[in-house]
Amino acid sequence: MKILITGGKTATALKLIKAFNDAEILLGDYGDMPKINTHNYSFAELGNWNEDILAHNLLTKCLDNGVDVLLPLYEAEIMALSKSMVLFDEFGLKVLLPGNPQLVQTKFKDWCIFDHGKLVYSSIDLQVDSSDGLNGAYSFFNENLALISISNPI
Repeated sequence: MKILITGGKTATALKLIKAFNDAEILLGDYGDMPKINTHNYSFAELGNWNEDILAHNLLTKCLDNGVDVLLPLYEAEIMALSKSMVLFDEFGLKVLLPGNPQLVQTKFKDWCIFDHGKLVYSSIDLQVDSSDGLNGAYSFFNENLALISISNPI
């Protein structure tokens, strides 16, 4: 399985890598990217930042790189992709986002990832009563789960 995590030049993206031990990870970001490939991940350039075509650009990058799963982190990407989920689904691409994302920016220490209600990874021992509708990367915020997002690069 190949996973594209956006915001690839941020500490947030690097932190989320550990959730996907058996996957090939692409850390994608806009503008110039390092030409570094490690055992755990490689970098992918997503072109120039253009909010008008974010969903189309990410779809193209996923298809060009053979990506199976997309985990967007930038706020504008999250909002654009939440409106384009059907398009990604038609191409067989899984996007780790809830249908109606609520964004709260916060620094976080502990976090977890859900894939359509299934807990994929948690940095702490997490007991979840009901995970219906959870899809994506979440941090713990005021004793609740908050979708992880980062400020747009520009």
